[in-house]
Amino acid sequence: MAGVAAGGLTNLLTMTWNWWLFGGLVLTTSLVSASTLIALPHGDPPYPATLQTEDPQAGSVLQPPSGTRVFIGRTKDLRRLTTPGPEGNRPGPLIMVITGMPGTGKTELAICAARALAARYPDGLFWLGLRTYAATESQLTSTAALRTLLNALNVPPDPNATSVTALSRTWRTATAGKKILIVLDDADTAEQIRPLLPAAEESAVLITTRHVLIGLDPDHGITLQPFTRSQAAQLAGAILRRAGLNDPQAVTAIAATFRLPLAIRQMSDLKVANPAHDIPTASAGTISDETSAAFARSLATLAKPARLALRRVAHYPGSLIIAPIAAVLANQSANEAITMLATLYQRGLLIPDNRASGGYRMHDAVRTAALIESDQHDSARQLAAADERLFRYTNGTIDAAVLPIDSSASVTCMSADGDDRRVPPPRHESDVAALRWLDRHYADLLAVARRCLSARSPQAWRLVHNLESYQRMRGFYTEIIELNSQALSLAQLAGDLLGQAAMHQNLGLVDMRTSNYLTALARFQTSLELYTQVGNRAGQRVIHHELCNVHKWLGNFAQARAHATFCFKAADSEGGLTERAFAHSSLGILDRLEGSYTTAREHLTRSMELFEQAGQRRGLGICHRQLGMLDEHLSRYHDARAHLDQALSLFEKLGDLMNQADTHYNLAVVHRGLGSLATAHEHATTALTLTSQISHVQGQANAHTELAHLAQSAGDHTTAHVHLRHAHDLHQRLQHVRETEQPSPPAPPEPR
Repeated sequence: MAGVAAGGLTNLLTMTWNWWLFGGLVLTTSLVSASTLIALPHGDPPYPATLQTEDPQAGSVLQPPSGTRVFIGRTKDLRRLTTPGPEGNRPGPLIMVITGMPGTGKTELAICAARALAARYPDGLFWLGLRTYAATESQLTSTAALRTLLNALNVPPDPNATSVTALSRTWRTATAGKKILIVLDDADTAEQIRPLLPAAEESAVLITTRHVLIGLDPDHGITLQPFTRSQAAQLAGAILRRAGLNDPQAVTAIAATFRLPLAIRQMSDLKVANPAHDIPTASAGTISDETSAAFARSLATLAKPARLALRRVAHYPGSLIIAPIAAVLANQSANEAITMLATLYQRGLLIPDNRASGGYRMHDAVRTAALIESDQHDSARQLAAADERLFRYTNGTIDAAVLPIDSSASVTCMSADGDDRRVPPPRHESDVAALRWLDRHYADLLAVARRCLSARSPQAWRLVHNLESYQRMRGFYTEIIELNSQALSLAQLAGDLLGQAAMHQNLGLVDMRTSNYLTALARFQTSLELYTQVGNRAGQRVIHHELCNVHKWLGNFAQARAHATFCFKAADSEGGLTERAFAHSSLGILDRLEGSYTTAREHLTRSMELFEQAGQRRGLGICHRQLGMLDEHLSRYHDARAHLDQALSLFEKLGDLMNQADTHYNLAVVHRGLGSLATAHEHATTALTLTSQISHVQGQANAHTELAHLAQSAGDHTTAHVHLRHAHDLHQRLQHVRETEQPSPPAPPEPR
């Protein structure tokens, strides 16, 4: 009856969505879980799921996952973790470690402790699942962990900080003086932990691990032991009573056989779901065999569709399990997947995950039991087919999320023909919502991409290509190079020229972003040749646009204009709204740089109209900034400020840090023209800070130059000289790059 009621409520919420009702449910469950560890409820419905959209308020990327609902047997341990100790003179943050064998409840205790401690750390609570014992492609590397933490602190990505050492240094600088709590779940070694430690003594780190972390020297260490018979009886009894089942005989049988909290909880859940089921009275063998025995017994009672769904999601390389993922893996409809996940949740085989509405996670012990059964029932062909469905669906979800964010993605996204739309990708209400979705799901998308590469799937380069735009925006440069280099090798082995072109394009974008202009030009030229060879006109137009950008950065305006003109003519005859908008903006920018102000305004105004029609806010921001620069040059300062304020607002909403930095510099110049020197100084200082953080050399030079002008206006010639010296050195750096530039390639041909 509980399962039927759960499915009915879920379908009701899905078909007739009410955000107020949903918010009430989330608030209620959050208030309950905030003070207790949770045993899986059997009278409660599963979290509501939606197939087309995702709750934009479903939780931040690094908040603690949902726990269980009955807190038994760990009160003293929780008190030790949450009772303030003496401050002392620590050389770094407070370090607490929870150690114990699988199934002892380490993660559940950490969830409860983190929520209880959160108020003491007002600058943030960040939960990272390191997934040490998951499949290789699913594990979180130290570089990815550091970049994720820096993004959570809104620290701009530095394209030149890609090593663990460089990222850790940035992380320690960013956390100096902050009161934050970091939870690192499922750690393996002290070497894995050290780079992630914040700098401030006022911060704390809570770690869960299966064994002693040699060399870490924690301030507090707790080792969780299996329950006593009395504790086991208390936990089993509490779970059964919460579900309305009073069965002292079952409690006695469970307590007599099982001692690990996870196994106790599983057998209690099984008894609730099947009251007639007899609990074994014989020992499961060693204590480490308990969870395997409990889950094997639970799996045996599942109906075939639910067992199939569990086996399939056990193979999923990500950690967040939602209905669409289960549907594509099990080759079921979306509604069937919702029902199956609800059933598995009611049986205690999945745990709600508050990163997404209708989301679940799976304990490693459940995954192990399901994979053992999969080895017995699933053929390699069936699993490969499930993976291919997953790869296609994931590629579609990346497309759907990147398109609202990146104005050029409508041209560059590479989807395979014949994508299965039986389970459509999620829709996003805005670019901000899409970016939030990518932040929340990135670790899983990365795991799927790695699985796709290891499987040598024909989908690999397409998935990798589409993910790059987000990775570049958030600073995951190490992962871009890793994935695209592997995908390039696969495309070369397969003789896939289109895949090779796309991978050279992505690697060229990273080279350009990291100021390796020679390498970027070579990459783009190779990509252009390959796109031309396969007759891919859209790819050719994209590369001409990027070659225009490279030459613009290097000051080669003649070459830049040749490529921009090619893009303009091609877009006018065969491009969509976004392409035409970019073509107009490129020519408008070049016209402004070369002093053709009337035609520059015409191109930029037309570009802004097209971007507005296409709903591309980043493109709108670019046009507003360029028009602001144009008005500033003509001394129309009030008009310039209006354009630049709009541009800055758009770039801030999109998290576009480079354009934010450049717009702050432009606003500094405009406010100096208006006589608002204090405001100008604020903007110039912000510009210098941002450009330094993201290694934007030209932007740093511009900011120093503007600060020198402001210092001279204030009569501070010493400070002005210092800033001018910095600007000169940076310009020398840029000039050296330009002087080492190879002869420019010939101008592009006229488009057919």
